Amino acid sequence: MTDTVYLNGDFIAKEFAKISVLDRGFLFADGVYEVIPVYRCIPFRAEQHLDRLFDSLTEINLASPYNRQQWLEIIQQVIQANLNTHGENQSIYLQVTRGIDGERQHVVATPLSATVLVMASALPKSNATLTPVKATLMEDIRWHHCHIKSIALLANTLMVNQAKANGFDEAILHRQQQLTEGASSNVFLVRQGKVYTPPKSQHILGGITRDLIIELCIEAGLEVFQQGIHIEQLPGADEIWICSSTREISPIVAIDDKIIGSGSIGPVTKRIAASLLAFKSQLLAD
Repeated sequence: MTDTVYLNGDFIAKEFAKISVLDRGFLFADGVYEVIPVYRCIPFRAEQHLDRLFDSLTEINLASPYNRQQWLEIIQQVIQANLNTHGENQSIYLQVTRGIDGERQHVVATPLSATVLVMASALPKSNATLTPVKATLMEDIRWHHCHIKSIALLANTLMVNQAKANGFDEAILHRQQQLTEGASSNVFLVRQGKVYTPPKSQHILGGITRDLIIELCIEAGLEVFQQGIHIEQLPGADEIWICSSTREISPIVAIDDKIIGSGSIGPVTKRIAASLLAFKSQLLAD
């Protein structure tokens, strides 16, 4: 049994999916992507993910090859094509590059036809048990347009692999000692019952799950502050968690050699994680 992917208008087996060596995504990382979790065949917050895709495409001056409805239809077809392989819960990856040029050159001399890939994989199991993780602080070495969900992820992969090699689960990044985000996640901290997270800017990717968690915190009556956070504030936090569309919420119990709070999962983290689980359960029930 093999995966089926969508590539430039065709549904084909993943092992037969090929792109040209002159594709600008391959040569220059000239493209953007999205990752959409799917629960019981329903793409989670698909509209918000597509909004972010369109924003990223606009930022790199690349017209979307499809309108919103066409994207939704393609995504649903990929989900259905991979039901036997991955079941009803999947992770959809879609990527758009500027396309294939006639030769390797920085300047795009003529309009190109975008390369579009949509594929499915197994959705990681929900972190409903809230397995605690450890993180390490690292200088943010990425470019200054991190709000674009670019396929140029070399810096992210270097940092997260360095973190893994040193025994950590995630790298928490900072620029000039101001917290930005994780190498593949957004960061929240709790102090005296109040929730803090860095504001959206060109230095962080506005996560769809990040936005939902802010909504859930407000619904729970918690004060949420989207503001600058100095890394010296992290050791004094009562609780810290990271989040993303696929990992959901992961509590951070230690950063480098510093224990966060009591060293165990805090009450606010548990409360918001339970709210997130209930939100998704209700969505599926509907």
